[in-house]
Amino acid sequence: MKRCFVITIIQILLPSLMASAQLIDHSVAEKFLDTEAHLLVGGSYVTDNYKSCYPQITDLNNSMGTAWGIGVGVKFNISSFLGIGTEFNYIRNSGKMDIAVTGDGEPNVSNVFIKNTYRIIDIPIYSSFNFNLASSVKWNVDGGIYMSLGSGGKQKATLYNCKVNDLGQLITIVSHQKANYYKDDKAFINSYRDFDIGLHLATGLTFVKKISIGARAHFGFRNVAMSDGIVKPNAHNINFFITAGYHF
Repeated sequence: MKRCFVITIIQILLPSLMASAQLIDHSVAEKFLDTEAHLLVGGSYVTDNYKSCYPQITDLNNSMGTAWGIGVGVKFNISSFLGIGTEFNYIRNSGKMDIAVTGDGEPNVSNVFIKNTYRIIDIPIYSSFNFNLASSVKWNVDGGIYMSLGSGGKQKATLYNCKVNDLGQLITIVSHQKANYYKDDKAFINSYRDFDIGLHLATGLTFVKKISIGARAHFGFRNVAMSDGIVKPNAHNINFFITAGYHF
């Protein structure tokens, strides 16, 4: 009974297994050079360890901001299955951070609201593995590194300092602070280094050899927090994108 069941399962799965073998094609690619232009839409996030660096911070909310960009890519197809690719992307990132600070034994609270906008030139270099899902549909899985260089940005901080005076009155003082996002001593807590390098991961589908859609993620290896103080915060870039492209 068991043998009959196993044989039946093999008979059912064998055609599928034979078909799946066509997923990988090691023959010569139709085009050695594949060029494309694309749009990117997603989110940018910068990690931090402020709460462990500054005990006075009682609450911190670091939210992902909107990111978008445009770019062009080139892929050198070693075979129909394997290629080496690179891109040149111009991306605008953003992010928000809310911080609550309290003083030990003092009846005052400070709230800081920070908005960052910054632009980067992003260059990934990666290996691309291509699978044939159908005669007109290809699935790619990419892995490699990226390098990014900041091309400008701003940090806007609004500080609310609330305290109770000797008469028991609640006093609020509001101040505004502006600084450059990259390499600026006037930035709140720290500014950021303009060069980063990290992991590039991507996947996508290409239809009729012309239209592609996909998703990608970048995880920065470098500590990009830049501070001249005794305390040295830690920060890393993370980006997620949905992409749409056209192949020439």
